[in-house]
Amino acid sequence: MLPVLEDCWTRVVPLLRERAGEAAYGAWLAELRPVLMERGIVYLEAPTRLCADRVRALFRPLLQDLLSADFGIDLQVELQARETLRSDALEVSPMQPVVDDGNRTVHLVLSSLVAGRPLPANLFVFHGPSGVGKTFLLRWWRSQCSSPVMWFDLPALLLAFQSAHHEKRVDALRAELVQDQPLVLDELHRIADKPKLQQLLATVLHEREVLRSPTLCASRWHPKDVRALDAKLTTQLLAGFVAGIERPGPIGRLRYLRALEGAPSRNGRATVVESLAQQCNGTFPELRAVWARSRAVPPKYLELIDPGRVFQRVRDQVAARFGVTADDLLGKGQGRALSRARKVVAMLCLQQGLRGSEVGRFLNGRTRAAVSYMVRSLQDELAASPALRQQLEGLL
Repeated sequence: MLPVLEDCWTRVVPLLRERAGEAAYGAWLAELRPVLMERGIVYLEAPTRLCADRVRALFRPLLQDLLSADFGIDLQVELQARETLRSDALEVSPMQPVVDDGNRTVHLVLSSLVAGRPLPANLFVFHGPSGVGKTFLLRWWRSQCSSPVMWFDLPALLLAFQSAHHEKRVDALRAELVQDQPLVLDELHRIADKPKLQQLLATVLHEREVLRSPTLCASRWHPKDVRALDAKLTTQLLAGFVAGIERPGPIGRLRYLRALEGAPSRNGRATVVESLAQQCNGTFPELRAVWARSRAVPPKYLELIDPGRVFQRVRDQVAARFGVTADDLLGKGQGRALSRARKVVAMLCLQQGLRGSEVGRFLNGRTRAAVSYMVRSLQDELAASPALRQQLEGLL
C-alpha cells in the first residue's frame, strides 16, 4: 500500500502546488510526505509541529479533495509532526509510552495523577487485550511518582493472601493494602474463581475510598466480563474510572517501530519501517517480532538490547537499595542480605527480558536452574513478609 500511496502523492503534488499557490506550497506543503494509509485515512508527516498544525488548519480540505480524486474514494487526512528519536532510547522497549488514540485516555489519566491534578475518582481500572501496554504504562507512571507505590500482580497477591491465611494474619495483609499510598493491582482478571481473595479485595477497595492515594488496576477484561467475579466487587470496580486500551493504531505502530529501529535518517530503513507499520496491525510484542524478523535476527533478540547493560543497571539499583557494593553482589559472600539482594537482581533481570542462562552467567556462572530457584525462593519470601515487600517497593 505504501508504494501505491507514494505514486499517488507524486501525481498530486503538481496539483497541490498549483491550487495552494507557490508561496504557500513552499512555506507549508513542500516537505509533507505520506507515511501510511489505513481505513480510508491518509497519514501525512510534516517536518515540525507548527507546520502540521498550519496544514491541518488551512490545507486539510484541499489535500483530502486531491487525494480522494486520485484514488477514486473518499479519503480523510491526518497530520503528524516528524519526531526526532534518540538512537539510545531503548533497552527493551521505548522508554516513554507510545501515545495514540488507543491509549490516549489512559495516558492522560496517568499524567494527571503525576501532575497532581484533581480527578473524579481515586480508583482506576484499565482493561485491554494482552500486548497493548497496560503494565508498561503503569510502570512508566510508577517511575514518575514521587512517593513509593505498592505493586502486586494477582499471582503475587494470591501467594501473599494464601500465606497470610495459613498463618492467620489476613488482617495484617489488609492493613498493608489500605495504607495511604498508591496501590497497583496488575492482572486483575486472574482473580476469577477466587472468592475469598475477592472478599478481601472488596474490603480493601471500600476502605481505600476515603484515601487520597489512588488505586490502579489493570485487567485483560472489562470488570463486567471477568468470569465468576463477585457482584459487590464488580460494582465497586465499575464505580471507579474504567477505561479501555486498544491495539496501537497506525501512527502508534509507526512511532513504536521507529523507536525500535533508531533514527531512520541514519540507517536507511525508513521505507522498510513504514511498510512494516502498514502491514502489521498487531500488538507491541507482535510488532517487535515482525521488526526483529525484518532485521534477520532471532525473534527473541532485539538489536538494541545489551544484556550486560541491563544487568549492570539492575545490579546498581539493587546495590543502592540494599546498601552493598556491586562487587559484594558478585562476590562469594553468603550473608542473608547479600543472598536476598542477589535474588532480587535475578528476578528483576528476568522481568526486564533477560534469559535465565544470561542472568546466571552474570551472577558468577550460576546455572539457569539455580536462577529459577532463587526467584521462586524470593517469591515465597515476598508472600510471607510485608516488610520485605515494603523494602522493595519501586524495584519489583
